[in-house]
Amino acid sequence: MIQRIQTLFLLGVLVLMTLMFFFPLAELIDSVNNSYSFIYRGIPSLTEGEPMLFKAYPVAILLAVIVLNVLVTIFSYKKRIRQIRLTVFNIFCLLGIVGLVYYNVNSQVELMQAIANYSIINAFPLVSIVLSYLAIRNIGRDEAMIRSMDRIR
Repeated sequence: MIQRIQTLFLLGVLVLMTLMFFFPLAELIDSVNNSYSFIYRGIPSLTEGEPMLFKAYPVAILLAVIVLNVLVTIFSYKKRIRQIRLTVFNIFCLLGIVGLVYYNVNSQVELMQAIANYSIINAFPLVSIVLSYLAIRNIGRDEAMIRSMDRIR
């Protein structure tokens, strides 16, 4: 399992997408110079104990789906066609998370009359798309090699 290069690519996707849970995705600065962090759950209030200012549950759910999908993909190494299909699905989910974060941040920018400073963390889904594509290529090579070995027998 781990000796295959596509597993390393998928582990890279897993690490990058897990890091999105721990760092803010954007920072919103309003006209009074209050700084709000947009994390995967939304925008927490500035004071402790108050409810969140904005809840972004679709972002949290889609991030969880992506991480779980990558885990399932890594551990289905014996079924290469399923692995390819799950990775393609993951690429679409990664594109969705990019759009969803952008939409949620920009909707809050308009409501709060704020300026958005996106974090470098937002590039992680794009890097993950490239890593997923490389994994698909290598899974396809493995499948082609196995099928060619079956023909020789």
